[in-house]
Amino acid sequence: MAKILPIRIYGDEVLRKKLKEVDLKDPFLKEYLPDLIHTMYMRDGVGLASSQVGVDLRIFVIDPWWAREEGKKDPRVMINPVIHERQGEQIGEEGCLSLPEIFAKVNRALKISYSYYTPEGEYIEAEAEEYEAVVIQHEYDHLNGVVFTDLVSPLTKLKLKLTLKHMAALAQDGVNIMQYPDDEQ
Repeated sequence: MAKILPIRIYGDEVLRKKLKEVDLKDPFLKEYLPDLIHTMYMRDGVGLASSQVGVDLRIFVIDPWWAREEGKKDPRVMINPVIHERQGEQIGEEGCLSLPEIFAKVNRALKISYSYYTPEGEYIEAEAEEYEAVVIQHEYDHLNGVVFTDLVSPLTKLKLKLTLKHMAALAQDGVNIMQYPDDEQ
């Protein structure tokens, strides 16, 4: 049975790391990937990157539509993803499991072309646009040590400065994992 992994919060240094490439034959993946997927759903996320659970591997999972489609789950695990091209522009509000209760407008590409490996080792090339493209870009940024608040306007950064400073201070004091009272393993 899959377990819920602890979510690291802003200020934890793992969120600022450029993560390591994944060896598709690593036996760790067999147990880890179901846990990553389960954690995303249990935290009501539409995406979750490895750094957010303290794992230094270039992996994220997404399911942009599950909350909108009566809970139909169709997770996509992306290993060693690469965004090859970005086109157009869109601005939308984003949030993040690692920055609880913070939401802000972010400028992203409207359409992207990207590639990744599946857990089975299949190489996939694809395109995404609009909301799906936002989710992929957001999670891809995590693999490179970027959080969405790095991309907001200067005015928004100023408004968030104290909140982020407080969150980072908690992380430095060892409170770097988001606690949920209803966690069930």
